[in-house]
Amino acid sequence: MFAYIEGTIEEITAESVVLDHEGIGYQIYLPISDLERLVRGTHNVRIYTHFQVSENGVALFGFLSKEEKETFELLLTVNGVGPKAGLAVMGSLTFDELRFAILSEDAKTIAKAPGIGPKSAKRIILDLKDKIDMEDAIEARLDMGGGIVAEPSVKNDTVAALVALGYSGAEALRAYNAIENADELDTDAALKECLKRMAMF
Repeated sequence: MFAYIEGTIEEITAESVVLDHEGIGYQIYLPISDLERLVRGTHNVRIYTHFQVSENGVALFGFLSKEEKETFELLLTVNGVGPKAGLAVMGSLTFDELRFAILSEDAKTIAKAPGIGPKSAKRIILDLKDKIDMEDAIEARLDMGGGIVAEPSVKNDTVAALVALGYSGAEALRAYNAIENADELDTDAALKECLKRMAMF
């Protein structure tokens, strides 16, 4: 219903803001990580919104980036994950951290979010791991200057991708060398195996 709303921050509470847009105050629930970045009285703030209708009424949930909103909406497709749980996850993990936790099947990291237990974390991974684009995740880190240059090969490409994701070269090599059938895998499969091992280190 609303893709985003732009206006002035009139009020900030523990879980929401009131955003004034042309004389109308919209109460929007945000993850704690976004709330902490906002300052009362700030003008021209754009909040990307998700309009939720449920048996408890209607509510607006918002995020400071379009990517966060899209990830929140993905979380809502998971059975048992409602808006409050989705906000808790988004408030505990950055956009990149959540993507990488899903790709590496790191349920422990996701379960750190308030109200998210081990079962819910595993369900999130199971339902969303095929919906997260690994190449986009890697390119996002490369765009931030995390890339390295090496001769193209499955090993070098995998190590470069891991370094782009924030791991050290030593950690990347250790994870790759721990794969028993690494020479039989393509880069995407090798990267997934490495990420699983990273979660166990």
